[in-house]
Amino acid sequence: MKKTINILLSIIFLFSLAMPVAEAQTRSGQKTTMTAQQKQRQKEKEKREKERAKQQAQRQKERAKQQAQREKQQAERQKEQAKQQAERARQAEQDSIQAVKDAGRREQLQAKAAAEKERQAEKARKADDKKYAPRKQSEAIHYFNLSARAGYSAIFDNIEAYGNTLPADGTPRSFMSKSLTGGGGAGLQFGYELAYHAFRFETGVGFDFLNSRSDYGFNIDRRLTTYPQTWHYLTDDLRETRNAAYVSIPLMFGAQFSRYYFMLGARVGYGVLGTYSQQGLYDVTVEDDAYIDPYGMGIIENPVSAQQGKWTLRQPDVRAAIELGIDLDEWLQAEPDKKKPQVKAGERYPFGKENIHYKLALFADYAVLNGNGLSGTMPLSFAADQWQPTGSNSVLGTGEKGAVTNNLFVGAKFTVQFEVPGRKPTTPPARPSFLNLTIVDDATDKPIATSRVSFTTLKNNKTTNPKEVRNGQMRRGVGKGEYIINATATNYYPATAEFAITDAGQTEHVVMRMKHVPYFRIHVVNAETGAVVPANAQIRRRGTEEAAYTMTTDSLTGSSRMILPDTAAYSLHIEMLGYDTYDADIRSVGDSMTIGLRPVKKGEVFVMKNLFFATNKTRILKASEDALNEMYMFLERNKDVRIKIIGHTDSVGSDAANQKLSEGRAAAVREDLIKRGILADRIEAEGRGESQPVDTNETEEGRQNNRRVEIEIL
Repeated sequence: MKKTINILLSIIFLFSLAMPVAEAQTRSGQKTTMTAQQKQRQKEKEKREKERAKQQAQRQKERAKQQAQREKQQAERQKEQAKQQAERARQAEQDSIQAVKDAGRREQLQAKAAAEKERQAEKARKADDKKYAPRKQSEAIHYFNLSARAGYSAIFDNIEAYGNTLPADGTPRSFMSKSLTGGGGAGLQFGYELAYHAFRFETGVGFDFLNSRSDYGFNIDRRLTTYPQTWHYLTDDLRETRNAAYVSIPLMFGAQFSRYYFMLGARVGYGVLGTYSQQGLYDVTVEDDAYIDPYGMGIIENPVSAQQGKWTLRQPDVRAAIELGIDLDEWLQAEPDKKKPQVKAGERYPFGKENIHYKLALFADYAVLNGNGLSGTMPLSFAADQWQPTGSNSVLGTGEKGAVTNNLFVGAKFTVQFEVPGRKPTTPPARPSFLNLTIVDDATDKPIATSRVSFTTLKNNKTTNPKEVRNGQMRRGVGKGEYIINATATNYYPATAEFAITDAGQTEHVVMRMKHVPYFRIHVVNAETGAVVPANAQIRRRGTEEAAYTMTTDSLTGSSRMILPDTAAYSLHIEMLGYDTYDADIRSVGDSMTIGLRPVKKGEVFVMKNLFFATNKTRILKASEDALNEMYMFLERNKDVRIKIIGHTDSVGSDAANQKLSEGRAAAVREDLIKRGILADRIEAEGRGESQPVDTNETEEGRQNNRRVEIEIL
């Protein structure tokens, strides 16, 4: 027992000795551990400081780069502005020089135009004096005419098939080709013409010579009786020229209106000459019963003995005729001899140059009853049992009855008329009265380009149909009476004027001045800085929310103008990004309004409208270009403004997905503005997911309103 107690005491003693050592070792380990943690924290702190320093240096470098870029852009803009200013100065100098030249040229042109106008007026006065002076004129006027005609002529035939047949097999011989070239024609006519008011009658005697060429291609087959052979004569180059001459009597009826006239009728004539001439080659081949294959005899010429001959014309020759012409007296007739004594009624009027007249016409004659007297002939003549032709005949004689011909003659006709003197004095027509109307702008005195004018006669209160007036000038013949002129023009107030015609031959000059409908003008600026603001303004009819008209102010002047119909009351509505909405009534369609848009203040939030993204994506669609450019222009005009871009979504999808989508869309807008040149430190981006709805998420329209991007002014 004692031994056991000793052992326990020994153990307790040893444990008491070991406890301080263990505690010292523990304290030493803890101290070592604390020192290592402090070193680790120090290293992390130094690392964070280095990272912050690096980021700060990077931001400073980026700011310096952007600042350099802005300075470069500013220098380029200044350089470009200086270049443009120099160009404008040079252009202004050139414009000044050109203006001096143009002024001198305009003066010359105006002087020339005035001289020409006076010359034309004098010419018109002389023409009126001649037209309305007493003159000699009977109801029936007689003329003797001498006419020359020239033009194109053609002799048509009805040849279609060669009617003879081969004795052996009865195969008909037919023409392979036919073409008409035609030729030239000429004529001379002496006649008589009767004029009774507008009616015209003409007859006389005329001589016409016609020429025409036709080309033929055909074959002739002959069977010799003395030997079993068939001879083929083929041509594709036969040219036959025909000449015909006629003496005819024209019977023409027509009418003349002003300087133009027409004549219809017929020419009945007798053919005094009909000749033909031929040129051509024949290819001769032989089919011999003793040989298997045919063989050729070569090419022979058209027989010289009958290359020319006569063909008999059937009588009479009847041609339908038409003329369309113009009286040349206005340009060619001589002025009357004013030195000749005037004659009394019933006396003979002395002959002079004024009794000679001139006409020019286009005519066409076509034979409706014509033909030729040849029949029953072959194009080639042969002796009995001879293969070489002894002569040729006109192709018009082919067939049992021969060919029927019809002549065509078209061209121009020049006529000299000798008027039979002996007119009786008549009373000249009364001189007409005229209105010379000029319509000008009341403010500028310049002629109005296009207007419409009607006339109201006070005697019976009848109004004419409106007539268009070009360049503000109108000349109109009017009778005696009192009139009211009613004028209208686009963008002008209607105007009226009165005038009266009291005497025959009176010319009344009236100048009408029309007032332009006033312009409605706006000038849009920043209310705080006075800087020009390019804005889109809506003109609404009062009491409505829809735009009746739109106005876009100029980016340089901030101004715009338009003409508003004065048929309604209007209000002005301007909604610009970065500015408070502006609404005001328009008191008059002729007002000039200066509008100061108040920029939004720090802390204000507004929605970017017309900003579109791909569905459930952060990609901005091209349709958002106007909205992004408008935001960029706002930041460019207000360089001290910083903004926060806040993205929002609807409640469709998970919270995490919507939060990520809103952050991505806000960041996409920020990156776009930075790419356009806005400093990065002026723009913050934040996404708020579906946490801040402005409408219900139960309807599509509400969800669309919740899917938005807001701008907060910082």
